[in-house]
Amino acid sequence: MKRLLLLLATAAAAGCSSVAKMPPVFSESLITNITEQGNHFFTYRANLSMQEGGAAPARGPGVGGKGGGRGGPGGGMGGGPGGGMGGGMGAPGGGMQARMRDNPQEAAMERLEEILAETGYCPNGWFVIEKTFDRGAAEIRGECRTASA
Repeated sequence: MKRLLLLLATAAAAGCSSVAKMPPVFSESLITNITEQGNHFFTYRANLSMQEGGAAPARGPGVGGKGGGRGGPGGGMGGGPGGGMGGGMGAPGGGMQARMRDNPQEAAMERLEEILAETGYCPNGWFVIEKTFDRGAAEIRGECRTASA
């Protein structure tokens, strides 16, 4: 009986220590809002969850502030689609996932510019209202520029 209990305890401990690590998961969204006055707003969110044993990263207070960026207050639409992010969402550790890990601010701004160019949502340019960056997470709120009369 003691051997059976020892065998079960050893098997349980070995089973717990061999849990495979989940690859990082990248997700993004662009939420648009057109007001009754005709103002075009958007919120871009990108998140790279570094899951280890199913745990999501802790989120603390955001870093960043208002303004800046290539599409910022003095800018236009920003760059075009360019060479893309590489790897894509299906390639663990590559493309946008690696960029979000290394420099989330730059990666998110470049990806937002690509999405706005692909969708044509802000044809006259845009500016940043607020941006927040925190360990693999980014949120950029902006407004499209109106057409000149």
